[in-house]
Amino acid sequence: MREFKLSKAWAILVYITVPLLIALFLWLLLMPFLTGSQIDMNSFWLLSLISIAMIAFLVIGLVDAIKGKFVIDQDKIYIVSAFSTKQMMLRDIKGYRFTENYVFIESNTGQKIKVSTYFGNFNEITKWLAEHFSDLDLVQTILEKEEILNNEAFGWSTEQREEKLIKAQKITKILNWTGGIIGAWILILPNPYEYAIIATIVFPIICVLVLKFSRGLIRINERKDSAYPSIFIAILATSMGLFLRALLDYEIFDYSKIWTPSILIALTFTTVLILGNKEFKFNSAKDFLTVLSFTLFSFAYGYGAVVTLNCAFDKSKPETFHASVISKRISDGKHTSYYVELTSWGKRKEVEEVTVSKDLYNRLEKNDKVRIYFLKGKLNIPWFVVSEE
Repeated sequence: MREFKLSKAWAILVYITVPLLIALFLWLLLMPFLTGSQIDMNSFWLLSLISIAMIAFLVIGLVDAIKGKFVIDQDKIYIVSAFSTKQMMLRDIKGYRFTENYVFIESNTGQKIKVSTYFGNFNEITKWLAEHFSDLDLVQTILEKEEILNNEAFGWSTEQREEKLIKAQKITKILNWTGGIIGAWILILPNPYEYAIIATIVFPIICVLVLKFSRGLIRINERKDSAYPSIFIAILATSMGLFLRALLDYEIFDYSKIWTPSILIALTFTTVLILGNKEFKFNSAKDFLTVLSFTLFSFAYGYGAVVTLNCAFDKSKPETFHASVISKRISDGKHTSYYVELTSWGKRKEVEEVTVSKDLYNRLEKNDKVRIYFLKGKLNIPWFVVSEE
């Protein structure tokens, strides 16, 4: 019998940091009573719920680190966690699959045991699995390659099908790299701006057409165990790049005319993807999740395309209005955003926050006057630009 527990380095880290974090959240929970400070009741209940949830989560993690182990016995394997034990007979094991942080051991009945890569001597576990069972990702790749080489839709002979597969792999590699470069271009340094916008709008359309005319050889779903080439990265990078560019660069006055074309673009892309596509059999949750993800990316692309086309190529004469700065704030996250709150102006009858560039944010102070340029929009979607007086 061989037993594996959390590696010493990770165990020491958990034993030191988790109790400190528990103490921190316990102090946050008791702080109003210990310090006698006044606190808003809504804030108190929210803070209490978060603290209790985090303490419970950390306690479970600590117990799991102490009790958790993976055991290889003579006729079975089992894993012990904080509050449960799962076991699997060796004769029932079908194989294993690796992810970034876990290895999943699967049985012929669909049962799975998840083993963390943070266990000590994890290389012994992988060696034992490789010696006794099949790598299911590798098996899946081999089966799919055989499926491709036996599919007459991809050529008259095995040699012709293999040649098409190699060509498809090269095409997807070029598309994914190009999509990544265009996505970086539109986000990091979109110069010349109009060309960057056009390239980012056109490229996903090319990708969808390539996907469609590949007759199922090129796919949207990216799986490391798949022999089918994928253009997931190409579509993701350009769609999200265009979407973020639209969010960062333009203040839309009225969104009502954006939603319908964005939704229609998303539905059109999804319909083109699904119709006649043998990639999706819709007999598993993964297929539905893939289509849903593609629809969301298509909507992001549609939104970005509509907004950037409307604003970047707008040649209408702007109306000019004036407002004053009431307050300003910065929102930090994956991307830092800069906001100023403005008094009502022209067509905006209420006080409202708008996003501005970092440079403009740094130049503006409370009560400063700003000039607002109100434009009609190329697609009749009104938008505006804020600048200094």
